[in-house]
Amino acid sequence: MKKKEKERFEICEMFMAKADKDRCFFGIINRFEDHDGNPAVFSKIVMPDDGYICAQSTDQKTLGNNLDEMCVMILDGGLHNDTGVAVEINEEKFFIN
Repeated sequence: MKKKEKERFEICEMFMAKADKDRCFFGIINRFEDHDGNPAVFSKIVMPDDGYICAQSTDQKTLGNNLDEMCVMILDGGLHNDTGVAVEINEEKFFIN
């Protein structure tokens, strides 16, 4: 293999968030160091209906707990069901965060 062909490969870890034992969702986890040199982990997990949950933490255990809680809030609490407040300007809707 040429050097350029080797550079195209990227190894990533799979990570799971679960609301309960029957509702598990998979995504990726990336490990890196922040600008101060502290370790950090980031995960992006695909949810039903083309949604994602993303989180970042300093350790994998905290990251997993946060993703599990977000999973429950989305599936059981209807976190994404409310579109929020919008203002109409020139017949376009602008959502207010």
